[in-house]
Amino acid sequence: MALKIEVVPEKAVVVRREKVIVAASWYGPSVLRPFVYPFLGPGDRELTRLGHPEDPVGHSHHRSIWIGHHDVSGVSFWEESPAAGRIEQLEAAVLQAEGEVVKVRIELEWLAPGRRPVLSEKRTLAFADLGGGELALEIDCELRAASKDGVVTLGDTPFGLLGIRVARTMRVAERLGGKIVNSQEAEDEKGCFWQHADWCDYSGPVPAAGPIDPKERDAGRLPALVAGIACFAHPESSPEDTLWHVRDDGWMGPCISKGKAREIPPGGLLRARYRLEAHRGDAAEARVGERYRRWRKGQAKG
Repeated sequence: MALKIEVVPEKAVVVRREKVIVAASWYGPSVLRPFVYPFLGPGDRELTRLGHPEDPVGHSHHRSIWIGHHDVSGVSFWEESPAAGRIEQLEAAVLQAEGEVVKVRIELEWLAPGRRPVLSEKRTLAFADLGGGELALEIDCELRAASKDGVVTLGDTPFGLLGIRVARTMRVAERLGGKIVNSQEAEDEKGCFWQHADWCDYSGPVPAAGPIDPKERDAGRLPALVAGIACFAHPESSPEDTLWHVRDDGWMGPCISKGKAREIPPGGLLRARYRLEAHRGDAAEARVGERYRRWRKGQAKG
């Protein structure tokens, strides 16, 4: 089914499937860093949330799907505090307005306190309708040092570049059937935390719309459909195999500089690419491994 994308000035880049907003990238004067919310899955169910359900103040930066980094030459572009940096969207150009795939190219500045430019970024967001209510988002970030004279260092930290906060009912910690699986067949935080993998998947129950057939009810479980978010990390985003920061409490993210700092020299470029797929069922039912291989094959052809 066709998607449509439009830019609402000083507010959001909005993606619709018919009359339903299936995704939006929020920006503007009141937004510290752009973030994507919602990111709808099958049945138009919300698969992400804003904030940590048990610590909304300390983790206010957990805004659904976001780009940031905890240590950019000593400045945090991760948490929200007076000392934190701001990622400001400057321009947005729609590259493909309607179809099974829609795209927007946005230009951003990473500003330290006092509005000192640290990084310039070009980010492409491509949303794809996968059929059956499933949705994909490809994120392509190109980061450059803002100064022609200085090196920018992404410090050794597990926080950045991409963060994903899943819906509360999907969390492993809720004990409702949530599950984390990676490409090495490891499971949950105990198996996936700070481990190398090509992809990671977070799935679990989300409240179902409408009445539930009594025959499909499972005693002791939430009346829901099971859905998930698969995150693919392009191998060229990191010089080493990608490490993942994943938690049973409902968040995951591929680390771009955990264990080793990354430098962006003057005139240099750091490119990071990720793909998210909102799917029905858990990782095995959605055949996430096959989806990843198809994506990588398509990337190689491109």
